[in-house]
Amino acid sequence: MKRAAFGILILVLMTLTACGKDKMTAEGENEKGLAYYNSGDYETARAYFERALKIEPGNKEVLNNYGMVLIQLREYDLALEQFNAVIVADASGAKAMKRNKFAYRGQGIAYMQKLEFEKALESFINALAISTESGWNIDIMYYKANAQECLGKTDEAVSTYTQVLEMDPKNVKALCSRANLYREKGDFQNALEDYETALARSEGSYQSYLGLYTCYRDQGEDEKAEKTLDKASRLKINNNEDKYLLGQVHFYQKNYTSAKIEMQNAVENGFTEAYYFLGEIALYEKCYEEAISYYDSYRASILATSPTVCNQEAVCYLALFDYDKASEMIEMGLAFGASSARQQLLRNRIAVLEGRCDFAGAYEAFQTYIVEYPGDNEAIREYKFVKKRLGLE
Repeated sequence: MKRAAFGILILVLMTLTACGKDKMTAEGENEKGLAYYNSGDYETARAYFERALKIEPGNKEVLNNYGMVLIQLREYDLALEQFNAVIVADASGAKAMKRNKFAYRGQGIAYMQKLEFEKALESFINALAISTESGWNIDIMYYKANAQECLGKTDEAVSTYTQVLEMDPKNVKALCSRANLYREKGDFQNALEDYETALARSEGSYQSYLGLYTCYRDQGEDEKAEKTLDKASRLKINNNEDKYLLGQVHFYQKNYTSAKIEMQNAVENGFTEAYYFLGEIALYEKCYEEAISYYDSYRASILATSPTVCNQEAVCYLALFDYDKASEMIEMGLAFGASSARQQLLRNRIAVLEGRCDFAGAYEAFQTYIVEYPGDNEAIREYKFVKKRLGLE
């Protein structure tokens, strides 16, 4: 499953060096806002940041923090206003450059949520061009790679992860991320090498085993895939994250009873990506409205729209004969351009047209689809059926 912005977003606020200020100073109100932000109380954090800005309008550190909390509150345009107010052209001096770097980073995240990936990519490139605060570069490069992936620039995203690995050769997360891209490209050899390297460096991590399983599965090597899952199921559980990842293992083993309990516990422990798997289980059980609720919770929790989840919601709405909602989700997913879910989204767009008995529209859509995916024999058969309905064959 591809995550856009993609995966879990890490939204970190700038910290101020000042402390112990009086209650009604901008610094003091900002510190309170930071505390509430870190506790997840974004509305209260917002109130303190706004109070700080009333005391000291234009305080650029507060503006950066305010912008980040607005992203959490999904007020992306207002967040962009804050970051734009921070950025100074040709900034000089460590403080100004630091503020610019964080503002470009925040700007890029906001654009990602608005699905404006070209602008997001430009912002991340601008952030990386600033030499100060180089410790943030790997974090920003992950966002850059996400933007490149959403734009269909897979080779460029691979290159970005390669740069991360040149900076940090033991970075297992970058290895798995690059391996996922290799796998999506069909470059299974390089994908397998990265997954196996990640396993060696992590002494057997759930993420590495799950990636390796997916690689074998996509190649049709079912026996190797099942053996990989079996090894993963016997890994030591060290923390709540491991419990969540074990739930993924059980999900792929089709042990939905255990997976459902583990995913519900994962949500309670803050692993909100588990909503996706709960949606998948509900879809498998044909509880479509329940599945939609879980998918909606997933999309809300990760602050981004996933094309894969959009497709799965569309499937649910199709099953409920709600073609308007299905179409809405399909178009939302297709806004990502090139993605691993694109083929399914286009196929379900045709299903919506057929459900509405718009066979002329389905005929036109099939013509485009078959050019892009000539190997889909089932679609070709359906295309011939539509032609007959229209008296064209």
